[in-house]
This record gives sequence, C-alpha cells and structure tokens, in this order.
Amino acid sequence: MLATIAVIAALLGLLAISIALAVRVLKLEASVLALHDSQRRASSSLETGASDTPRPLEGLQIALAITQDHPHPIFADILSEHLLAEDVSVVHLLNPEQSQHLLSDWSDPENDPDILIEGDVHSNGYAEVYYTAELSCRSAGKTLCTLIEKPPHGDRPSNLALELVSRLKKELLKQTSRDERRTAIRELQGP
Repeated sequence: MLATIAVIAALLGLLAISIALAVRVLKLEASVLALHDSQRRASSSLETGASDTPRPLEGLQIALAITQDHPHPIFADILSEHLLAEDVSVVHLLNPEQSQHLLSDWSDPENDPDILIEGDVHSNGYAEVYYTAELSCRSAGKTLCTLIEKPPHGDRPSNLALELVSRLKKELLKQTSRDERRTAIRELQGP
C-alpha cells in the first residue's frame, strides 16, 4: 500500500512538472509569435514608409560656391556627400566668379543648377572644426534659406552640413506645400 502511494505521489509530481513545462512552452510560443508579428509589422511599415517619405532634393542639380580658409574644400566635400546621399543628381563646385555670373544670368533651366549654395566658412586653417559660417541657399530669383553659425568653441563641419541640408529640405517641403495649396485655390476659383 505504501508503494502504491509512493507511485501515485511520483505520478502526481511528474504531472505537476509536465503542467509547469507546458505552461512555460505556451508562454514561450506566445512571445515568439508576438516577436514575429512585430517584426512583420516593422518590415511592412519600412517598405511602405520608404515610398511615402518625401525627398525634396531628389533629382535636383545643386551648385556649391563656398569659400573656406583651408587649402582644401573640406566643407564643400562634406556637404556634397550629404547632398548626394539625399539623391541629388549632380553637385557642381563653382568659384566665386562663376556663382556671381550664375546669379546675374540664371536663365537656362536646362543647364543651370536648380539651387546655388554659397557662402563662407572660417575654420582658422583647421580641417576638423569651423568657427563661423554664413551660407545661403538660392534658386533662380529668390533666397530659400540662410544659415549663420558662430559656435563659441567651434563645431564639426559635418554638423554644419547636416543642419544646412535639413533646413534646405524643410524649406523646399514648405515651398512645395505652399505652391500646391495656391494651385488648388486657383483651380477652385476658376478662370
């Protein structure tokens, strides 16, 4: 009789362990399914988000006329890389005379750049830091945005390039939105 009770107790113990393991397996399966579901949602949002993201610089031709007190055009090179990463089709480097000529005769939409970024960056001869920057972004006939920076202890040129590209994109999006609203209002008003 004692042996029967011991066997029953052992079977109950095994049953309890089996139930505990089954509960753990169910929890693990639920977390794996939740992880898989969140991964699927994230990948689908990335696929749809990539096409929905506005890219205001895509396909544009941009000219850079930036003077810098360094023997190499460090800031212009960094800015070119950031612009090309935004899918700009072409980046032209101009000297100050060429930029003045462009500003005085911006008449050929096929060959002239869409945007001119001009200005001065003072780095006291250093490549990795700048101390003052005065830059403006122009299209034919108007200034899109201006950036004047004077960090007290200097800053990295890549940060300046990121800020300039961000402002330019924001201004182009704002301009596009404004032009679309104006066109819609004109269409509603009729001839």
